[in-house]
Amino acid sequence: MENTVSKSKWRFIWVVPIALLIITAVPKIFSIEFMVNNMAEAGMGHMTFWVGLIEMGCVIVFLVPKTRNIGFLLVTAYAGGIITAEWIAHKTVVPGLVIATLLWAGMYFENPKFFQFVEPSKK
Repeated sequence: MENTVSKSKWRFIWVVPIALLIITAVPKIFSIEFMVNNMAEAGMGHMTFWVGLIEMGCVIVFLVPKTRNIGFLLVTAYAGGIITAEWIAHKTVVPGLVIATLLWAGMYFENPKFFQFVEPSKK
């Protein structure tokens, strides 16, 4: 029997932003000096560890297939935080925008029904 659900070859676009989030979470968790300094520029140097832990938690929730939808919402909210932190530090917001855009595009190809509006049933 043939599978009727066609998966797009583009559905893994989210791999790039998720990899970037992992790459930036690890130095935060281990409080590596360059990352603490970077976070300090946005006024968050004192919470570098916790931000990294939250970032990694969001990524893990996203990577579990059964929790991917809520994980998607978490990582896109985190991407909004990246944009805000970069703006506060007077840096470019492009990295956060690229991460958010790739997450949205990848999730659209992964699960297009997630983006469809469903009217409540009338009783």
